[in-house]
Amino acid sequence: MKSRIMLAVMLLLAAPFLFGLEKKEHLSLDAQGIKHLEIDAGAGFLKVVGINDLTNIEVEAEIIVRGMREAKAEKFIKDKLELRLERFDHRARLVGKFKSHFSLFNWGEKLCNLTVRVPKTIDLSIDDGSGSISLNQIEGKLKIDDGSGSIKIEDINGDLEIDDGSGGIEATAIKGSVFIDDGSGEIRLQNIEGDVRIDDGSGDINVDNINGNVTLSDNSGSIWVDTVSKDVIIQDDGSGDVKISNVKGRVIK
Repeated sequence: MKSRIMLAVMLLLAAPFLFGLEKKEHLSLDAQGIKHLEIDAGAGFLKVVGINDLTNIEVEAEIIVRGMREAKAEKFIKDKLELRLERFDHRARLVGKFKSHFSLFNWGEKLCNLTVRVPKTIDLSIDDGSGSISLNQIEGKLKIDDGSGSIKIEDINGDLEIDDGSGGIEATAIKGSVFIDDGSGEIRLQNIEGDVRIDDGSGDINVDNINGNVTLSDNSGSIWVDTVSKDVIIQDDGSGDVKISNVKGRVIK
């Protein structure tokens, strides 16, 4: 009897993942004359790659709904999914997310994973709900407003601005300056040509090989700074170890 009860409980817990639907959609937009792409994404991963000489903005959306039978999942996608790529003069806008919804009986995942290929020179603004973000090989400016999830950024020629709720942040090989306002999560920056400014709620900060000034404010968590060409300014170190080495300019605490 006990084993039957346990089996019933396990089946109940697994039910949201036994049914569902996965499908892919593709979008494309002529990128000629477009200087700026705005991305409004919800739950799911977001991957953006800059491509030399690409003439279109290309999107692959992986849509996943679990916890419903196929017919119901199809209707849910039709009613709740927002997926569009539109042009407004010199600006483009990509929306890939599910509309807000609440139901006691709709368990399971609802994801819209986005893989986006763009011309390398485009500027990007991203408003992301939850899920990981990966960006690389972009020559324009980047601005990210993220709710939760890890962020990994590589090989960017412009300035980088991040407003993040929670989740780790890793940025490498940034030619411009980096400005981060972070709620919680580890921050790792390496090989930054411009200035670095970080205002962090909690989590460790690791900064290495910076050609500009470094300004840090951290309420809790350790701070490691190594190899800075200009000044290091610690406005608030809260709690945690602070280790600073190989600074050519001043160290101000």
